[in-house]
Amino acid sequence: TRWTPRAAVRARGIMARRTRRVSHERRRAAFVACALMSVIGVANGVGALALTGASGVLGKPLTTTRKGARKCAALQPNDAVIAVCLQNDFMDERAADGSYVATATHKSSAYAIPKAAVSKDRLTLKRGTLAVGNAEQVVDVANQWLARGAAAKSRLMVTLDWHPKEHCSFCRFGKGGKQTLDCVWGCEGTQGLCVTGAGVPQEVFDSSNRCVDEISSNDYVQSRYFQWPPHCVAGTFGAELDPYLEVPPQTTTLKTSLASDRDSYSMYSAKDDKSGSSMEDILKNENIGRVFVMGIATDMVVKNTLWDILSSKALNNTGLQAVLVAAGVRGVFDEPGDYYLSSPESGSGVMKAEAIARGARIVASTSVDDALEELCQGTCDFDSDCDKNMVCDVTAKPYGRCQAKPISSGLATAATLIAMLGSLIVFRKDIIESVNNRHKSKGPPTSFVVLVETDIEGSSELWEKMGELGKGDIMKNGVMKLHDEVLRKSMKTYFGYELLVRGDAFLVAFHSVSDALSWALQVQLDLMEAAWPAESHNVTAGTQQEFGRYNGLRVRMGIHCGTVDKCIKHQGKIVYEGAVMKQVTSVADAGVGGGILLSQATLPLSANITIPYVMFDQGLHKMNDFTKPQRLKEIYPEALQSRCEVFAKLDTLERLTPSFHSAPEGDVTMIYTHVVGLADLQKAVGIKVMEDALSMVFETLRQALMRPHCAGYDCRGYERNGENMYVFGDYKSCLLFALESQAELQKLEWPSELAEYMKDSNIRGVPVRMGMHSGPLKRIRIPSEGLADYYGESANRAARVMSVAVGGQITCVESELNKVLAHESDGLPDIVIDQLGTFSLKGIPGVTSLVQVALTTALADNTAGKFKESKKAQLVNPPEEGAQRRIHNIS
Repeated sequence: TRWTPRAAVRARGIMARRTRRVSHERRRAAFVACALMSVIGVANGVGALALTGASGVLGKPLTTTRKGARKCAALQPNDAVIAVCLQNDFMDERAADGSYVATATHKSSAYAIPKAAVSKDRLTLKRGTLAVGNAEQVVDVANQWLARGAAAKSRLMVTLDWHPKEHCSFCRFGKGGKQTLDCVWGCEGTQGLCVTGAGVPQEVFDSSNRCVDEISSNDYVQSRYFQWPPHCVAGTFGAELDPYLEVPPQTTTLKTSLASDRDSYSMYSAKDDKSGSSMEDILKNENIGRVFVMGIATDMVVKNTLWDILSSKALNNTGLQAVLVAAGVRGVFDEPGDYYLSSPESGSGVMKAEAIARGARIVASTSVDDALEELCQGTCDFDSDCDKNMVCDVTAKPYGRCQAKPISSGLATAATLIAMLGSLIVFRKDIIESVNNRHKSKGPPTSFVVLVETDIEGSSELWEKMGELGKGDIMKNGVMKLHDEVLRKSMKTYFGYELLVRGDAFLVAFHSVSDALSWALQVQLDLMEAAWPAESHNVTAGTQQEFGRYNGLRVRMGIHCGTVDKCIKHQGKIVYEGAVMKQVTSVADAGVGGGILLSQATLPLSANITIPYVMFDQGLHKMNDFTKPQRLKEIYPEALQSRCEVFAKLDTLERLTPSFHSAPEGDVTMIYTHVVGLADLQKAVGIKVMEDALSMVFETLRQALMRPHCAGYDCRGYERNGENMYVFGDYKSCLLFALESQAELQKLEWPSELAEYMKDSNIRGVPVRMGMHSGPLKRIRIPSEGLADYYGESANRAARVMSVAVGGQITCVESELNKVLAHESDGLPDIVIDQLGTFSLKGIPGVTSLVQVALTTALADNTAGKFKESKKAQLVNPPEEGAQRRIHNIS
């Protein structure tokens, strides 16, 4: 459930960048040709290309006269209709006479409604214990789909949350339980929801068994474990389907959560009592083509059921199409809007966007016919199903598709020219490259030069060992000869010029970084595939064979570029002089065997490197022969990317920031830092002064980050906008980083102009605010930079917590802080803690109690009682009356 639309876009970008150049050019040629033909076609009245989308930008049905393919626009026997959890305990208050169901064939209930379920005036059915707003509107839609499915002999399923009386998810701590600012201990929580967290007494959990399913266990570890009022207890009215839901006789009823120690948020594994078949079994074994899903609640059980269906489709590579019926769902966090009937910012709207990103289709129309027409937009059986100037391509699968008519004979010449143009486009880049590369073939560069230096890892030890074994000739005439041949084999292809060989180290010059890196990648692949003498394997640590990772010699490569001081010819060879010569050696010596190390000067890389590769950021380093720190990038051919798992230490003077490999994964703590009022400060004291001040800020944060007791990861490096994001493996390390950083920022000697401007403020120098939150996050690697990035619910929460802070302040969630102070306080200093109040944070259910923390009372006094409200964060309750500052004294 941590996948996001943004993540889906990023994933598609990664795949696009990996596409080979020639394939890209051919697709472009086809696109250009089609676009030109469309223009010509419109000009001559022959129509335009077909629209094949199923719905408009905002999820509204497109106006169309097309009928669609008959098999698509009507339910079929191999379609499935699933109504999820339309049970009384999930229903809001509604008319007792069933008048909310306009399509019912009769207005009598399917079963006798008990008196206890009806209001005193007998006019309404009572609200369920876990009611979802407007849930009764779904019943009418579900009736239509179930009736049409029955007529078409489609596969029909209804699901039930079916709990035993003593279920682990039920809150049993009694009514009117204790309550703090952000945590309810008892069964009368907000909207019937009982939330428990890190600060809840153990007796709360002891009052009922804790659920041990995967989702509940993960929530418990993250101190956001949910318990619910008793609901959907087997055999009760609350567990029954809505009395006015008309369920055809052939419908299969699936039940879940029958076990007392496990809860379920998906109906994919729900089973039929009679046959024992689950929803998963039915969809897999009965050749289902389309699944239409509706029910309660959009952002809970419906979502997880749909995710499981889509995951099964991807895993089994089936043609199954999952369709969410938007008119037939309602969510816990839902607001009406124009994105498939929901506000795009609501929980249901976010779920629908994610559903599309995962491969689902969504229909918004209320009636079955309109929804199917919406789904089948652009499909056809005959030309008459298509718009004017379009024809039906009946060879398309699974349904015919409308497409533009073939170009008339009067345009044959134009079509021929377009085809020729397309062909030229295919080879256009090759022609341009041939022209651009002419100067490369004339000789090595003479001013700006890209250098690659190579060296064999452990070569001296290997020579000695081979000599001791009496295999010196094999080393000389077999191993080293093959090494030299491999390095020289592709050198001309990439316009490389061998400058010199020192022992077994090559120095090669190139005109461009792209050529240099392409050659290095090819060499690493060729070394891996080379037929090394069997006698040279496993002789030293550097010749150990590892299947798919290492074979033969391990050669490290360093790439650097710059302008040489002199370029002279000496005895028929080019000789360079200048700092760049020593610097490339420094880069090469820092690397590890089997890897390629790039200096900061070589970045960013061009997009025309055709050999697939992976990049990992190695952070900033102090290095010999460089006056400034260098951000190094570690690169491997994609086929050999497992070499990155070796985690060899780079040989530099000092590591200044962590590498990608040090970025924590899983349950982490994230902290956002933000310079407050940067634009105003730049206007007041000047951009140059603020650039110097920002450098001081980030150097202070960097030093704190690299301390052993902090050991975090810098996700962005130096950001000129004053924002940054750091991630830590545990909460305590992040807390120490924040406390020490804020304290040291107040001790700096700031530029005089800034100090004068800030003299009347409680904060000395640059005001930096910080906010932190812990939880599970997904770590990814940004392909073009090799940096780690994170996404997930906790990242959003950390940003919201930070948005409350003012300059010089650290804000955190009170329950998270209390948990650490209670159980993991070893090594922490005294901490001053002030309550800020309870806040409603945008996109986060419920309310959150926030506090500020500081190392000293003086620092705490600078921001005590201050906070910032915005659209992202609204104060719900101020601190409790009489709430006092507390100092967590470790001693």
